[in-house]
Amino acid sequence: MRPHLVLVISCFILFITIIFVSGSTPVFCAVEERYLNCRNLFDCGNIMGIGYPFSGSNRPDYCGYPGFELNCSNQDPEITIIQSTYRVLGINKQSRTLNVARTDYTENLCPTLLFNTTLNPNLLSYTKDAHNITIYYGCPTQASPTSHLLTQFPCSINTTEMTSYFTATTVFSFLESCANSVIVPVRESAYEQIMKNETVAKLLGAIGQGFGLEWKANDTLCDTCNSSGGQCGYNQTTKAFACYCADQPRDFNCLPSPPSQSTKETSIPDSLKIGLSTAGTVVCVFLGCWIVTIIQRKRRKAALLKSKDIPVVTPPSSKRLATSTNLSQTIPAITSSKSDINKGSTYFGVRVFSYNELEEATSYFDSSKELGDGGFGTVYYGVLRDGRAVAVKRLYENNLRRAEQFMNEIEILAHLRHPNLDFVVRKMVTSVAELAFRCLQQQREMRPTMVEVLEILRRIEKENYGAEKPLVLDTREDDSGLFKHPPPPLELSPDSE
Repeated sequence: MRPHLVLVISCFILFITIIFVSGSTPVFCAVEERYLNCRNLFDCGNIMGIGYPFSGSNRPDYCGYPGFELNCSNQDPEITIIQSTYRVLGINKQSRTLNVARTDYTENLCPTLLFNTTLNPNLLSYTKDAHNITIYYGCPTQASPTSHLLTQFPCSINTTEMTSYFTATTVFSFLESCANSVIVPVRESAYEQIMKNETVAKLLGAIGQGFGLEWKANDTLCDTCNSSGGQCGYNQTTKAFACYCADQPRDFNCLPSPPSQSTKETSIPDSLKIGLSTAGTVVCVFLGCWIVTIIQRKRRKAALLKSKDIPVVTPPSSKRLATSTNLSQTIPAITSSKSDINKGSTYFGVRVFSYNELEEATSYFDSSKELGDGGFGTVYYGVLRDGRAVAVKRLYENNLRRAEQFMNEIEILAHLRHPNLDFVVRKMVTSVAELAFRCLQQQREMRPTMVEVLEILRRIEKENYGAEKPLVLDTREDDSGLFKHPPPPLELSPDSE
């Protein structure tokens, strides 16, 4: 099979494979990692299924809003607000509220560090049912409280004994001399119980019930993102809300962006895009195969044009006088081959001679040694170095197609073998065969006219070939027609009898 045909078939198979795979194999897109991570929910203790704006545990920081980091400590969820830790008692996603309690007032009213409950107003605010209780530390001692609204209790902080008070309403003047004061919020229901009976136990119970906070963290944007199938989060690079979609992060939602007014008229439907892409792929594949095929053909032609030695036909019997034909380029600039005849270079079993040898044998194609003109070139008489007389046919022009035709003629005539093929019959067969080759050419200028065909056939018929003429191995030099110059007496080949 020809190489270029193999290449074309290979390209065709590759193309069919691409079409089959692309048509039958589903396309898998990588799912956005942040989208998957933010689908995880926070679970700790009795707090379950918590998402945005909170982060923590298996929810990375970018899944929540800054300031809403949760921590699970011994199955107790906690949140840090302005460097203070609070126990999370409940989270209501519908009302966007959470109930928290101070961890430093769990067992008594004497914490190691004294500080007020402070919030970031941009993120959190107290619910409407929150009331403040003020606790005073390091106050002057009085015999007894002057009001039932003021409760006194001893307190030891860092091994320092001090008198402390707490009140829910009135601020007494002597309390201004206290060393420290702490404001602790409680729920309204707990506050009412304290008002009825202001005791330390009541206050600890009220603080343990916690207080309510409302959060603000781009909640409206998160609702839009969730309704479009996205996961809410926070872009830590742009410091803004982010909606994580299955394919990529977006600003607000996962819905396709509507085309701008300037591009609506020029937008291309997806079906047309797919069709154009497929057509472009087909064209590129076939174009690539065609280019490679052309390159391969040019390389083969270039290799043939660089050939210095052309195949010739040797006699079927060494007992006859040998004649050799050399198919070579007529341009003098082509350098001759260095091949050695003794190396036995052959073409279809025929000996190949170098161009230099044939030039030397024909005195460099001297016009005085012309025997006649054939269908493909001029025939010259020559004598090889070993004394054998040869007839050398030289192409008229530097034409690759003619060279290929000449080589086909060599191949066919080299297989002529029959005991009845004497010199005259062989001569006639060769002449008619060469005429037939010329008539079969595809290019019009290379084919003879009918008048020329008739003249050549009549000439072949009328030519009187001597029966005693030696048999010429390569018959193509014999169909050259009438000799222009009679050849010199032929010497018998050293291989002849």
